[in-house]
Amino acid sequence: MKISLCIPQYNRIAFLLKSLERIRLQTFRNIEIVISDDCSTDDTEKQIKALIPSYPFKVIYSRNTTNIGYDANLRRSMELATGDYCFILGNDDSLNTPDSLQMLVEFLKMNNYPEVGFCNMVEESSPDNVYGRAAASGIIGEGYEVALHHYSCFSFVAGLVYKKDAFDRFNTNKHDGSIFVQMYLAVVMISSGMRLFSIKEPIVLKDILAGKSEHRNSYKDKLPRKWKDFYIIHGGLPSVINVILSAFRDAGIPDKKVLFKIFKRIYLFTVPNWVLDYKSNKAFPAAIGIVVGMFPYRVNHFTSLNIFKQVFLLMEYSATSFVSIVIPSTLFLKFKNRLYNLAKQY
Repeated sequence: MKISLCIPQYNRIAFLLKSLERIRLQTFRNIEIVISDDCSTDDTEKQIKALIPSYPFKVIYSRNTTNIGYDANLRRSMELATGDYCFILGNDDSLNTPDSLQMLVEFLKMNNYPEVGFCNMVEESSPDNVYGRAAASGIIGEGYEVALHHYSCFSFVAGLVYKKDAFDRFNTNKHDGSIFVQMYLAVVMISSGMRLFSIKEPIVLKDILAGKSEHRNSYKDKLPRKWKDFYIIHGGLPSVINVILSAFRDAGIPDKKVLFKIFKRIYLFTVPNWVLDYKSNKAFPAAIGIVVGMFPYRVNHFTSLNIFKQVFLLMEYSATSFVSIVIPSTLFLKFKNRLYNLAKQY
């Protein structure tokens, strides 16, 4: 079995070089590194080409002739892969321990080579804090209900795993520009009968450190923290709805089976989570901004629901928005992981 580590690259070469230094320590040796460079303006090309001759693993480096954006560049890295599985890494993420890929390969063999999955992560600055999107290691299942419960696990790209022939079957450019193509791929695969797996071990090292001179862009940098900077925010959630609804349709699942459930989960868990997250980052105007931005009648597809479901969701939106606005951020941070696990079981 060969594992392709697929890295969509744009600038921040110091992070990528540090990641590659960690990857070279892997005990599992049948690896290739696939770097799709989306017209970086730093010296990515020079640095990677200088590294390739002495690197212990095969490196496929491809530079796009024009900037094609995140989704297309991610897909490009996977298209270039020649391995049996594509393991996705951001350019500022890496593998956590030298046996990370060995653990992955042993799991895949023991579970008869499932098609799509995800693993847990730790952050380099807080290695004891596991980002627990996987509650256990094993096969979760298949079908649209499984996809509904777990699509949010595919929002963060590092540590996502796709069987290469499954990716080739469902690869499409129709969601380029959404920033959620990885979510589309997972939902359409699982809904089409492919098996979803999760690995509890923290295989990914998230947000590696590369010196004080390297700035890591974050959504937190742009949050309005003063009322004079207030603007309406939607947090990409309308795009999430469009992408996963498209995936269900492409898998032959009618809207009537999933649309209400999608909205219900977003208003019960996702919007309140963002409100509380913004508050915990001292950005109360941003918290109000997303409540306004996600008012149901602002969101595509909402009016496709019958009036009774619309009324139910309006009530849910009002209640969860109010609670998330008034609840103390400290309480949210204390129970954040429990709430996240509850959302996955719901």
